[in-house]
Amino acid sequence: MHTETQINHLTAILENEEVLPDAMCVSELDGYVAGLLLCPEMIPPSEWLPEVLGLDIAPQFSDPGQAQIVMSAIMEHYNRVADCLARDPDAYEIVLEHSAEDDTPFWEFWIGGFDQAMRLRWPSWEAYLECDDENAVAGFSIIASLIQLEHGDSDLPNDKQDEFEVAAPALIPQSIVAMNSWLKRQPVFPASQPGSVPFAANSNARPAQSNKTGRNDLCPCGSGKKYKKCCLTQDSGA
Repeated sequence: MHTETQINHLTAILENEEVLPDAMCVSELDGYVAGLLLCPEMIPPSEWLPEVLGLDIAPQFSDPGQAQIVMSAIMEHYNRVADCLARDPDAYEIVLEHSAEDDTPFWEFWIGGFDQAMRLRWPSWEAYLECDDENAVAGFSIIASLIQLEHGDSDLPNDKQDEFEVAAPALIPQSIVAMNSWLKRQPVFPASQPGSVPFAANSNARPAQSNKTGRNDLCPCGSGKKYKKCCLTQDSGA
């Protein structure tokens, strides 16, 4: 679905901290885009793009041309994912960061991005729980469970959590394809209705009872960087 050149180009843009000191990483963006496309309510780019570029620190564009390059790269990725899900969902794959030490996939970045997209229209996601497609319901339930696991709020036994984490890279694309199959058959995007899903409504939130450092929290090492851009990768690859 994506070429290595395309992903490397996008990675170089998003990891340029002089220009985008607070941007999502590529895996987060990939999960975020999937969440936008599978949301039962359309979300305009004017609303979701600022979250990609960074909510805490504004982009430091040197000129309009540089801004255009960044925006184009992000939208090209969005369009590639959208086209794949619309035309050839069997070819759908996710983009994951990996540990440089042992190649461990950091699925948490991807699921964190999807979670962030969900929070933009969180009540509308109840449509998946209420639909008559068992595969879509199962897919959504897997994604929801992985979000809870990423939050440190899973109620699964520890051994099952370990198994779930190992299986996550394979379970995520299967779940997305199942949810997409149902959504494509809907004639219109359902209107958002008041309701509840198992997530807080505020973006980047973590459960109050969790003592796990969130990927967007300041790193405990004192570097001043977000955890995801500092010690998270070292911790995850240990």
